[in-house]
Amino acid sequence: MKKLILMTSALTLMGGAAIADITVGGEAKVKYGNWGTAPGTAAAFSFNTKATLTMEQSSGDLSYGAKLTLENGKNAAQGVIWVSGGFGKVSFGIDEFDEIKGKSDAANPNFGWDVNGAAKEKDFGDVKYEGTFGNTTATLVAAVKGMGKGDAAWDLGLKYAGGTWNASLDTDSSNAWKIKGDVAVGNFTIGASYDNASAYDVWAKTTFGAINAKLTYASSGKITAAFDGDTGNVKWALEANNKSHVKASVDYTMDALSIGLAYDNKDSGDAAGACTYAGNDATAACGTGIKDRGDDADIILKVGYKATDNLKFEVKANDASEYEISMTAGFTF
Repeated sequence: MKKLILMTSALTLMGGAAIADITVGGEAKVKYGNWGTAPGTAAAFSFNTKATLTMEQSSGDLSYGAKLTLENGKNAAQGVIWVSGGFGKVSFGIDEFDEIKGKSDAANPNFGWDVNGAAKEKDFGDVKYEGTFGNTTATLVAAVKGMGKGDAAWDLGLKYAGGTWNASLDTDSSNAWKIKGDVAVGNFTIGASYDNASAYDVWAKTTFGAINAKLTYASSGKITAAFDGDTGNVKWALEANNKSHVKASVDYTMDALSIGLAYDNKDSGDAAGACTYAGNDATAACGTGIKDRGDDADIILKVGYKATDNLKFEVKANDASEYEISMTAGFTF
């Protein structure tokens, strides 16, 4: 209901004004397969469709607008309304801004609680401010409704881009903070980060020919080497660390056809039994303990075909005997 009220408010604000720009768009997707399911699950059809309405208007030094999203499977409209000017941009939308993320207990790091109680929901922010002051940008996101116990109610990010050097600070109301910075030194860029838990990492990156390379050392003792390149039709990436984690990918594109092959030996897995979400007394099943599902599988093959800019087909399969065939159609009016 509260999101429906937000939708009505957005329309009310725009009412009575000469709308300068109205965009109506949509997307529909049909899938068949057993991608991301437990081993042995039979293939099945699924369908998703959503429509968006975006309205924008300028008046003097002010610009304002609203965006509404309707999606099947959702019980209400999702809406954002904003106004911008020399002071920056202020946006409002119930649970629409993901800078604030729900915390989860240490035993179940992949789960968190939304203010509405939805498992694994990541969008908590209701109000967002964005401003640019010279070389510095600021983003402040706050939750109008209180978060779960121990969760942040606001998040502040500051970024400075000085050309040869950059710096950033991110902090929130739970007293968590992290600072990052990098500087260009000849053909190299050297950077570091440090947070309130005394965790840090340092890195150096450079480009030679068509290859980008980056070496990172973390306070946990992990050393990571990463390389990637782009030759036009072929994009590739390779990353490995001293914790026996290796991942690699190759993507080939020729006109409307694309083929991608990826390898990643790190299993995210999923916990067994019940778990308790931080900041909420409810419990829920946390999975079956089965690893290698969907995009978490070790080997993934994807083949895509773009019939038009708005009509795409894709086939994907992994080494866990899962596959999916899909068609995605986009619409703009």
